[in-house]
Amino acid sequence: MKNKKNLFGAITLGCLLISCVDNKEIQISGTVRNMEGRQIVYFQSIDGMFNSQSYDTLRVNPDSTYTLTLPAEPYKRVRFVLWGKRELGSVIMNKSQIEVHLDGAAKQSIEVKGLSEKEAEISTLLNRLDGDVWNLRARRGDRWNIAKDTVVTSVIAKLKADALDMDEKMKGVDEDLYQKAQQDIRMQLMLAFQNQLFGVKWKCSDATKQQWFDEWKNMKNFCLDNHSNSPFSPAFYDVVYNNAGIIHFAKGEEGAESVGKGPNELSFHYYEHHLSGKAQEAAMAQLFLRDEVEEQNDPVIVSLSERFKKLYPQSVWMPLVDKAVAKNKAFNETKIPDYIHFPNIEKAKTFNEVIDRYKGKVVFMDIWATWCGPCRSSFAYVKPLQEYVNHHDDIVLLYLSLDRPKDDAKWRKMAAHYDLMGEHVRIQEAFHDEIYKTFGDKRGALSIPHCVIFDKNGKVRFSVAASPENMEKLKSQLEEAAK
Repeated sequence: MKNKKNLFGAITLGCLLISCVDNKEIQISGTVRNMEGRQIVYFQSIDGMFNSQSYDTLRVNPDSTYTLTLPAEPYKRVRFVLWGKRELGSVIMNKSQIEVHLDGAAKQSIEVKGLSEKEAEISTLLNRLDGDVWNLRARRGDRWNIAKDTVVTSVIAKLKADALDMDEKMKGVDEDLYQKAQQDIRMQLMLAFQNQLFGVKWKCSDATKQQWFDEWKNMKNFCLDNHSNSPFSPAFYDVVYNNAGIIHFAKGEEGAESVGKGPNELSFHYYEHHLSGKAQEAAMAQLFLRDEVEEQNDPVIVSLSERFKKLYPQSVWMPLVDKAVAKNKAFNETKIPDYIHFPNIEKAKTFNEVIDRYKGKVVFMDIWATWCGPCRSSFAYVKPLQEYVNHHDDIVLLYLSLDRPKDDAKWRKMAAHYDLMGEHVRIQEAFHDEIYKTFGDKRGALSIPHCVIFDKNGKVRFSVAASPENMEKLKSQLEEAAK
């Protein structure tokens, strides 16, 4: 499962609309069915700005009912997701009490009672759009017939025509809801455009690329990422993050402000100089939340947060931002204990030279990387393995990181952060290909986390070993390798 950009960037929305009434809080109640034992999580808007980065778990009662009480706002937005499986849909509401029934097996997985005819029509439009944008990005569909269209003016014309057509169909609702839905449409269509632009960058001529970058400004002006209602769209943060990337990286025209700065600094710079009001506040706040969710632990986050606090000292995002920044700070102040070792292997020409250091012992090797979400999640199960090894002095725990040299400091801190007792080495250029050919598939692709067990002679005994999550099987393999 990906990094949250990587997990939830793939979640589509089934947007459903409820009538408006002013209340200090809302209560959503309903039932859940066919969830396959998985958790349901939900995302929500904050004062008209959708938080697409952090979520909470829905508490379901033994009888499969639930009640969810949340702060109210004009047109509150809540998205439900079946963890690790599929999106269940979203509701947009301004009512004190509603019913939302969720079914993980149904084609229409969310049912809301009380929709007006017009609200249902808008719901269908937004639901279809969200799904179609995701299908385009996942190469599973092409509603606009643009996937193979390299003529940028043609692509823009198709997307704009669709936006204007949906605008017309939405007429008849109050102005606030209309503008929020309108900007949701534009943020989703901007994602579709960005998807095509990034594809063109890798496969087309320099002249074609330049045409796309020139027309990107045209599309950006039409979609208005700086509109006060744009942050209400779950697509908003991906759009502005991509726009920052286009300016500072994709166009290949990095200015003086880009020299020596990383993605978070450059993104913050874009938000500060190209956005304002709620758009700026929401983009900046979610930069910190993204660092937390993806466990980037970028050291620059602390100083950027101070700038954010000066700009928005009373921000409704502040409790979440403070929590994210505190985690970042704690990570970067982590001390490395003496039972975590980083042997110097810079002179090793082959990986066998690394393994030879531990001849006479069984080696359990975990191949991982700091950017790998499933790798980090797997460390929650490492304690029983450590306890087992503490009673068997003929076993070595070896963690092989695929991180690049520039992430060396982060790699060391993360080993300590997860308390990974054992030996830690980072892949070297000299044996990079050896690792991928030995432990990857026939194409040389290596899926991580990946566990391997070597016997006492340094030979691979289990090229795909059990992980610490399956400790009984892993014990059996370690015992067999020790014979």
